[in-house]
Amino acid sequence: MLQFSISLVFGLTVSVIMSLMLWLNTRLTLAEFVAIVGFGFIGCTVWTVTEGRFADLTLIALLIVWTLFRVLFDERKRIFEKLLTFCMSTTVVLNYYIYLEFIGIRVDGKVENSGFQELIYMVVYMGIIAAAFLVVFIKKVTFFSNAWERDFFSHEDRRMKSNRMMIFSFLMVLTVVIVAGIYMSTGLIRETENVMFYLGFEFFFSLVYIFISFIMLKMLVEYYILSDITEQEKQHQQELKSFIKMIRAQRHDFNLHLHAVNGLLEAEKYDECRKYVSKMVSETEYVNEVLPIHDTSISAMLYAYRSDAASSGITMKFDISTNLRGLAPEAYEINRILGNLLQNAIDELVTQPDRDYGIVVKMYDLSDSTVIDVSNKFFGKAEELSHVFEYSYSGKKNHEGLGLNTVRKIAESYKGLAYVEVDEDIIHFIVHLPKKNRKN
Repeated sequence: MLQFSISLVFGLTVSVIMSLMLWLNTRLTLAEFVAIVGFGFIGCTVWTVTEGRFADLTLIALLIVWTLFRVLFDERKRIFEKLLTFCMSTTVVLNYYIYLEFIGIRVDGKVENSGFQELIYMVVYMGIIAAAFLVVFIKKVTFFSNAWERDFFSHEDRRMKSNRMMIFSFLMVLTVVIVAGIYMSTGLIRETENVMFYLGFEFFFSLVYIFISFIMLKMLVEYYILSDITEQEKQHQQELKSFIKMIRAQRHDFNLHLHAVNGLLEAEKYDECRKYVSKMVSETEYVNEVLPIHDTSISAMLYAYRSDAASSGITMKFDISTNLRGLAPEAYEINRILGNLLQNAIDELVTQPDRDYGIVVKMYDLSDSTVIDVSNKFFGKAEELSHVFEYSYSGKKNHEGLGLNTVRKIAESYKGLAYVEVDEDIIHFIVHLPKKNRKN
């Protein structure tokens, strides 16, 4: 009965550890909860049958299988989120085995003492882990923010993205290797004097090291995400300054224009006055078309891209019937979507002699989302369109194929859509962005 109680507490502790580590990284679904309970049951059975032998290796193997299963069949989360969950669960499970060695349950993989004292120590450990899980569950605490992997790894610079992957992977692997090394050294410590002291030191050291490693991963992710946002904000601020400077210049010129119009009217030169006013209106339309947008940084970026297109002899027309207010993505994410779509259109047209259609940007509201439609004349091949949103795919030379892939990732992270349509010889890149109050 005592042995069964020990194995049961062991299985429950493993289940709680996996639940806690998964919740710190992602949200726990019903299927994952059932899988975790199954893992705990298997762990309990293995411990009972083998009297503690090989339970560690069996659990690590099961964690690997569980991770591979999530990688292959769970498309809701990205691969690094799943690998992080595996590393977190593995290191804490190894720490738990070090604890079992420390309290005297195991010696060289065998049960040394099955007394009530060791069972109480195991229950205390399980209680602490369970209490931590309840706090995390009730307070809805997450180790990383939502969509952290997208913001951290989906960098437009391929070298920067590779560096981040390497650093993140290195820290994860290093944590697992060091904790595994500490666990493997417990057998050698059993042959030394002051066994309890060294085992206790290893347990607390591994626990602190795991905590510090995860904090370092969190700081790494948040630092780079913050750096990206800061860089984007600097760019938006520069565009905003240019936009405001242009508006102030128009206001300054307005008085001069009024004097000129007044002079032409007094001289009864009505045809010249009409032409003068028409030219004034065409100049102000550049700004008026983007003024409905509530966020000035988005208006500034649209105006900046329109100026860039005009400098290349490409006309850019806006048809905006929404203010883009209340969307799930932040303003800087909307700017990333628009910037990539507009840059893609400019890059396509700048090499073509036929620019009559130019670039048309439409924005309008549907019931639960806002649609962004950027269109230009299509010069490519229809069979290529199924790949345009894929990572690293590009139909242009010297392009890394990251822009449209970024557009799709941002849209899909908010349960939106990004797709392409061709109407005769006009290609439309269409993005649906959900509103904040939409029920998913």
